[in-house]
Amino acid sequence: MKQLFSTFFIAILFAACGGGDNTRSEQTITFDPLLPHNLSEGSFELTATASSGLPVVFASSDLSVASISGETVTLHKKGMITITATQSGNDRYFEAPAIKRNLIINEDNDPNKKNQTITFELSVTSLNYNVGVLTLEATASSGLPVTFYTDHRFVRITGNTLELVYEGIHYDDYATITASQAGNSEYNAAPNVSKILHVVHDEE
Repeated sequence: MKQLFSTFFIAILFAACGGGDNTRSEQTITFDPLLPHNLSEGSFELTATASSGLPVVFASSDLSVASISGETVTLHKKGMITITATQSGNDRYFEAPAIKRNLIINEDNDPNKKNQTITFELSVTSLNYNVGVLTLEATASSGLPVTFYTDHRFVRITGNTLELVYEGIHYDDYATITASQAGNSEYNAAPNVSKILHVVHDEE
């Protein structure tokens, strides 16, 4: 009887301390990878959602490079920062796991450097998961190498090879593919060139 009472008391204490909290639900944050931005853009808007529908809060790892007010990122100088998306929860939802994304800011407004442009076209406008991979091709007028980025979590780019990594079925969405050239001591960063790719998986 003494052991039964001790077990009952421990269970009550555990619940009182929050160990038995069954009144709140888990939540997650969707925050896609960030494309590089050029300093001359000045600012841009962030997009992230919590599965709970609660507002997501953003924070910059270096306010001297880029600061954040609400969902607006203001660019201050060339560099790379980490932007963290958080949602602290409430009486219905637990705190969501934080999501971190790197942001690259290129300098493209130095009057002492030459300007450059990028030529970039997709060979297809739609790609099915079953097809495999897509080779990306772009050139910079400077002759410098072009780097490709995507803002989509189900698209992976390695070098100039794009691959769909979603493994479900009946998937249909659009991904932004961006060609970027960061410049060097002679050239400013080129204006980014972005293309939209329809990504699907219609396996039957």
